[in-house]
Amino acid sequence: MKEPTSIRTKESASVMKKDFIEWSDSLSIGVKEIDDQHKGLAAMVNEMSEGIKGGWGKEARDEVLTRLVEYTKVHFATEESLMTISNYPGAHNHKRQHEQLIDMVGSYIKKYNEDPSASNYDLLFFLKRWLVEHIMKDDKALGDHLVKHGTIKPEHRETLFGRIKKLFGFGNKSFGAAAKA
Repeated sequence: MKEPTSIRTKESASVMKKDFIEWSDSLSIGVKEIDDQHKGLAAMVNEMSEGIKGGWGKEARDEVLTRLVEYTKVHFATEESLMTISNYPGAHNHKRQHEQLIDMVGSYIKKYNEDPSASNYDLLFFLKRWLVEHIMKDDKALGDHLVKHGTIKPEHRETLFGRIKKLFGFGNKSFGAAAKA
């Protein structure tokens, strides 16, 4: 006896549910901190996708967009700090791309404020395309540079904040003893 179609559909949907941006090793640039932040950005775009599918309201959209913009600024500051530390030759163009993305997202937010019923899909597809293309081309080149020039050790791939912590001795018992002396 065959199962009712509605049951098969529900089971199939739960098994086949895919994220709008699927993270894979092909998106990794080999720098843990940046990869972790990219995963966070992808998760926020996926949250946006689910919200749109679920018929979210203006408040929910605005909350996700605000978090996305703030997180993106922190992420860009991380990348740009690493570019400065490593004397990355492509820093100027890379930073300009970051600024252009922030401007574009600001334009979408302005559009949504002027017309709350505007489609969210244009921003969603723009973000997916921009993020994946930027990671695959520009951020991978940055990751290669960071490893090649010793800014990030390939065997450790430690975070920027981990390197700063070591550099200044934070969390080091001898650092505290030296400060008391």
